[in-house]
Amino acid sequence: MKRFRSITIITLAAIAAMVVANIVYLHGLYASMKKQSIQTATECLRRADILDIISRMKGTSLGEDESFIRLNLMIQGEKSADGGYEYPNLLENINSTMSGYFHFVESSSPDMKARDFTDMERIFREELGDFGLNPKDVIVAASPCESGDFEKYWEIRIDDSEGTPIAVGYISPLSGYVFSRMAGIILTSAAILMLMSFLIWYLLYWVGKLRSIEEMKDDFTHNMTHELKTPVAVAYSAADSMLRYYDQSDEQRNRNLLTIIMQRLNFLSGMIENILSMSMERFKTMRLNVEKVGAKQIADDVAGMIGMKSGKPVSIKVEIDDDVEITADPLHFGNVLSNLLDNAVKYSGEAVEIKITADNRELTVADNGVGIAKENIPYIFDKFYRVTDGDRYEVGGYGLGLYYVKKIVEMHGWSISAASEENRGTTFTIKFSGDEKR
Repeated sequence: MKRFRSITIITLAAIAAMVVANIVYLHGLYASMKKQSIQTATECLRRADILDIISRMKGTSLGEDESFIRLNLMIQGEKSADGGYEYPNLLENINSTMSGYFHFVESSSPDMKARDFTDMERIFREELGDFGLNPKDVIVAASPCESGDFEKYWEIRIDDSEGTPIAVGYISPLSGYVFSRMAGIILTSAAILMLMSFLIWYLLYWVGKLRSIEEMKDDFTHNMTHELKTPVAVAYSAADSMLRYYDQSDEQRNRNLLTIIMQRLNFLSGMIENILSMSMERFKTMRLNVEKVGAKQIADDVAGMIGMKSGKPVSIKVEIDDDVEITADPLHFGNVLSNLLDNAVKYSGEAVEIKITADNRELTVADNGVGIAKENIPYIFDKFYRVTDGDRYEVGGYGLGLYYVKKIVEMHGWSISAASEENRGTTFTIKFSGDEKR
């Protein structure tokens, strides 16, 4: 168990580290995609600047023919090591050169009207839309705004060759757009994390169940040892007395000792039979001999037997009409009642009152015993389970009686439930159905 605990802790620590690393990676991915979105928006603003100048050129001496615009561009190259020329960031250089050229044309044209930033904002929004960027707010100004109202916006800025602002745009954050592009990796990471969490929970849940079963097995071994020691010791003592002090003339004494031995052996035989009957394979092959039986007759017989063997005052009231009949295996149905009544007697004070009622739909066995704690009720039908509160653990038994009851009830196609209140008593209810299993 220590090794399992160590491996579990190491595994959980590794998973936690992976989750943290994944979060860091996603944060870096978000920052990278945000930067990319701002670069795209910057190019959109630069095109909006150029298109705004072109639209204002119309109607001037430079824009008399609106069907085309003649443009000469010169791009400065960089000499490479082999004597040739390279043009790094060509598209960016073209855009920058075009922007410089159009601004030069703008400044040298006295008849060009002044810039209207409302038109530029409209063009800027259209350009952003072409790239799938749809911010809620779009603002364009000639220079950076000092107001704190713009702190929540993303700033998009284009400068001339000397670093002087040409235009500054402000757009509402595009976090939704960025997250939508990250949706695939976020969803798959979340799904993997949830699946791993479920598997870990499921593993720990079943480990807990197995530990409970192991504890129940240990309790069963302890209880069986305790149960076996008493009849074996009594039978051993009686046999030893006959061997050591055998008196052929005292026939009554000999009969008493032999009777004690037979009683203890019968008890051991019954205990072994009960244990064997709890085997799942035994239940799989067991066949019920069902027939129409009178519920009152069986209840009276079992009540009389329990009353005779009990070592304390027991009052058992059978309130069942004579005409109540059920389809059941009489032997196993009697054993079910015997187990329920025996438990009622065991788990009670110095005296106990039990009432058995039944009709064609259900049967109830109610007592005024010590009751069962609410948290124990869901487990009382489990194999080997025994309530260990207070002094109830000292009551004889090995946690198989109610398990047998539930199995037999289910084989009949019925159902059984328990309701209890501590120090007030317990009620078992068996609900019959029309189609009993054969």
